[in-house]
Amino acid sequence: MNKPLKLGAILLLLSLSACGWQLRGAGGEATIERLHIDANKPNSAFNRVLERYLRGSGIALVDSANDAEYSLKIVKQKSRRRTATVSASARISERLLEERVEYLIVRADGTVAIERSSASVERIYEYNEDNVLATEDEALLLTNEMYNDLARQIANRLRHLKKPATDNTIPPGSP
Repeated sequence: MNKPLKLGAILLLLSLSACGWQLRGAGGEATIERLHIDANKPNSAFNRVLERYLRGSGIALVDSANDAEYSLKIVKQKSRRRTATVSASARISERLLEERVEYLIVRADGTVAIERSSASVERIYEYNEDNVLATEDEALLLTNEMYNDLARQIANRLRHLKKPATDNTIPPGSP
């Protein structure tokens, strides 16, 4: 490799690192250690994906809100599937999948850390009425991918939470 090309590559890497650019998911570990998840459907496919994602981010999931720094309350989860486009022969050619989760995050003392928020994802896939089974398999794969995206969005919000303040004051009369 010649010197100008090496120098250009080094300058590019230095400029990218100086501006704070990083790969998605690189760095930014969660600042909280223990989290309780409160959901209406704790065994849903989305909740299983969310739990796996949060554990992978280094957050310990606990069964009781009393043992957690924060509680993640899944208020509502909504899935929707509708026609996106129709062909010239008036047949469905594409379908739209929508997944939406509404949640809020509460501190251990019961105060709201993050007001009711929502995370949503949409995907369009080609619908083939001649091969409905393969089309449904594709929809299932896309739905699982969408659950991962929703979990990532929620985990990113959790990364912005501060550790609960600990009382570091020195009692009066102590040396």
